[in-house]
Amino acid sequence: MSSHLILKLPPNYPYDDLVKIAELLKVRDVFVPGYIPGDGSLYEPSSFMLEGWGEKIETVMLPDRNVVSRIARVAQGEKIDAHMRMAAATMAFAQCLDILIEPSVSFHELAPSQGNSLTISELSWFRVADNGLNADWIAAALGRVDRIEPALPLQKIDHLDLSMPLSRWKRNYIAALKIAEIELGGGTALGRIKMLLDWMYHEFILAGPAALLGCIYFAPFNPPRQGLFKQLRSDDRDRAIRGVKNAAWDITHLSDFARRVNEHPDGDRRFLFVTFDASLRTLARLMIGTDDQAEPVDRLAGAMRQWWSAADASVIAHTLFGYFDRGRSPEWFAAQKANPHAIDEFIDRGECVLRRWKP
Repeated sequence: MSSHLILKLPPNYPYDDLVKIAELLKVRDVFVPGYIPGDGSLYEPSSFMLEGWGEKIETVMLPDRNVVSRIARVAQGEKIDAHMRMAAATMAFAQCLDILIEPSVSFHELAPSQGNSLTISELSWFRVADNGLNADWIAAALGRVDRIEPALPLQKIDHLDLSMPLSRWKRNYIAALKIAEIELGGGTALGRIKMLLDWMYHEFILAGPAALLGCIYFAPFNPPRQGLFKQLRSDDRDRAIRGVKNAAWDITHLSDFARRVNEHPDGDRRFLFVTFDASLRTLARLMIGTDDQAEPVDRLAGAMRQWWSAADASVIAHTLFGYFDRGRSPEWFAAQKANPHAIDEFIDRGECVLRRWKP
């Protein structure tokens, strides 16, 4: 015997417009779910209505910095281009379906390069957007207007320092520096990824998202690595460093996504990672996985066969999970505790290696 839940929408609910917006997002395929959605339900408004309003499942969007910044620009009244229109569609979709948006990592990413004052200003505009009218964001998403009127005054934000790097970003930056060093050092594809995993286990930490980035970045068969390490071989080594820092923020977004998913295994709170970056979506999907029946090592090996030979994919997956299963010795933990400056030393060494490299 099956049961059905019927939801009655208000007379003025913009359902037809919401369906059009959902189709825009589906065509661009901007969502990576931290759960396994039903067939065809990822962009289906009625699925979110039934699960959110009927079953009381809370959904949270985790947008990357480009999505967040474009939403803030739309809220400021800038003329809307194609990328900003897609950001507006994301906001309209969330507003219509009571989906929460958590952008904190994006603002931590912005502050070190733009400064705390400008970051706080953008955060203020994002809050204006988040509290804005559905009708404005629907109109922006569907191309009915080329800008929206800014809602003033801005909410004042005091005593918030976003400029200090997150500790997990520092760890991801170290891993990204190592990936860059190995890439510039040459060698075979399999040799490079094994070198990364061996270093993580013996000298650093087993950073899952960074390891998976290496699995894509070093792959020999047309991997989606475009934009992952910008300007790595530039004559200007500062530009190379900035590219590695950007890659570390990509990893940090994904590690935050994975952490939140793991904290809610019962599914009472679900997460959607949102990005317009195809490479980042690929990495996120590799990290989360879509087959809950297969063993994790087999799932990873199967997913990587699009970029590696079957034999190499199996070797990599078993190496990574073998290290996860092995654990650490008490001596390893004692050595880490004995050096409180290890993080800064790793960063200094990694940056020094990249700056010394000659094109």
